[in-house]
Amino acid sequence: MRKIMIASALAFVTSGIAIPASAQQTGGGLITVQVSNVDILRNSLNKNDVDILNNLLNNNQIAVPVNVQVPIGIAANVCNTTVAVLSAAASGGKCTAQQASGALGQAVSKQYLRKS
Repeated sequence: MRKIMIASALAFVTSGIAIPASAQQTGGGLITVQVSNVDILRNSLNKNDVDILNNLLNNNQIAVPVNVQVPIGIAANVCNTTVAVLSAAASGGKCTAQQASGALGQAVSKQYLRKS
């Protein structure tokens, strides 16, 4: 019985089930989330990060929209859509944020505000 279970698991893993190409576009299942309204980020960033963001925007060091790469589940959440929709080739691996989350705020902080 155990050999059958192992064989079944091995067959499943090697059956060619693939992650859609659009979910792989940015590598590791990341989706590009476009933040057109940076005001939605203000509640998901700490005061220091909000100050840094304001400074970067005011000095034209970053431009709106801000694009960040996040895991597909986070992208689905902040873009008010589903993982299935984002996985479809038509999405192009991108979406526009409709709301913020702590995870989106952390991604913006890492990718824009904490660059060395």
